[in-house]
Amino acid sequence: MKKILFSIFAIYTLQLSAQKTINIFNNTKYNLHNALMGADQTNSNCYPSLFGVSNTPVPSGGAVSYTGYYNNSPNPSIPTWSVTLAVNNVTNMPTNSPVLTPLGMSTDWMMNKFFLSDPNGATIPYNNETIGTIGCGLPIITEIHPTSSIPYPFNAFWFVVGGQTYFNIEDK
Repeated sequence: MKKILFSIFAIYTLQLSAQKTINIFNNTKYNLHNALMGADQTNSNCYPSLFGVSNTPVPSGGAVSYTGYYNNSPNPSIPTWSVTLAVNNVTNMPTNSPVLTPLGMSTDWMMNKFFLSDPNGATIPYNNETIGTIGCGLPIITEIHPTSSIPYPFNAFWFVVGGQTYFNIEDK
C-alpha cells in the first residue's frame, strides 16, 4: 500500500511541477536570436540554472514555443544546455540528456538575452538586450522601450499568464 501511495504521490508531484512553456513572438522586420535561461528562483543562488542558445534565429513574423529543455524539438531548436548546479559546477548537456527532465521540474524560465539581425546584413544599432529576471533576486524587467539615450529599434515585453511565459518583440 505504501508503494502505491508513493507512486501516486510521485506522479501527482511530477504533474504539478513540470516545467512551464515559454512562447516567443517576433513581430519585427528583423531576425531574432535568443539565449534563454531557466533557474530555480526559489532559493538565494538560483541553482540549478540552465542556459541555452538557439541554433537559428526566429524570422520576422515568426514564433516559437519551448516546453522544456529535454528533447525540445521546435525550430529553432536549442541543441545544448549549460547546466550550473553550484559555483564552479557547470556541465554542457545535449537536449536528449535525461538529466534535463528533473531539472525542468525544479526550474522556470528566467530571462532571454536576445539580439536582432537584419536579414539583408545591415547593422542594427542598440539591438542587444536582456529581459526577464536578469540576476538572482533582482527585480524582473517586463518591458524595454526606446528612449532618447538608447533608441532601440523595438519594444519588448516579458510576462507570465496562466503559468506560461511570453516574450514579444515588435518594431517601435
